[in-house]
Amino acid sequence: MSSVSTPGGRSSGKTIAAVVLAVIAVLLIVVAVIYFIEPAHSLPAFMGQITSPPKRANATRPLRGAGALVIAIICLVGAWFTLRGGKPKAETPASEKTPAPSKS
Repeated sequence: MSSVSTPGGRSSGKTIAAVVLAVIAVLLIVVAVIYFIEPAHSLPAFMGQITSPPKRANATRPLRGAGALVIAIICLVGAWFTLRGGKPKAETPASEKTPAPSKS
């Protein structure tokens, strides 16, 4: 698989990976907000509904919300490092390179 270089010097694969991580992070932030705001008995089915009545009428799921936030932050940091890691290193000009010592 060859990587195509963009004008900024980054490969398109790294850019796509960073965008995917950022999108996942945004979705996880939305999920975390839902976990913090919605009562546990009225969560969407794919988020794990409670079939038995909760102990409190307005019980939320703060641990799952905090977990989603932590994973979102990890994804954002990963996206940032993916974009930052692609910078090319500056080459030292030939005039500044010191010649190897000769054995005489």
